[in-house]
Amino acid sequence: MGINILEFINNVSVKTYLAGEEVFREKDPSNGMMYFVFTGALEIRKSYDGEERVIRNLEPGAFFGEIALINNVPRAATARVITEKAKIGILDQEMFYRIGQTNPKFFSILLNTTIQRLVSVEDEIAKLSSGQSIHPIRSKD
Repeated sequence: MGINILEFINNVSVKTYLAGEEVFREKDPSNGMMYFVFTGALEIRKSYDGEERVIRNLEPGAFFGEIALINNVPRAATARVITEKAKIGILDQEMFYRIGQTNPKFFSILLNTTIQRLVSVEDEIAKLSSGQSIHPIRSKD
């Protein structure tokens, strides 16, 4: 496996979230922060045709919310904790640029992962366009 992006971050703020808590919601305003999963797991959910769907699961070592660091647009999805608890590292723009100056490979890993995610989203859009369905989340009432 490649280099873990967590190797590049030190001294970031860490917050513990409990099961079911959301780090942010789809369409929330950008807060200029990106996040890293240190422990626990999260799911990334997005609304399609009025139904919320899981588009990705995140485990320790994963990062999310990186678009907020470079573009002030509303959040594209919801990030929700799916384990008993999760420790999440929080990286602001100032720290982001500081890490990038001292560790240029950090930007390379971040960019590569972001491009892979975009390709995956394009694949999912192609499936939807061809009539294949992406499974919706069923509510547990």
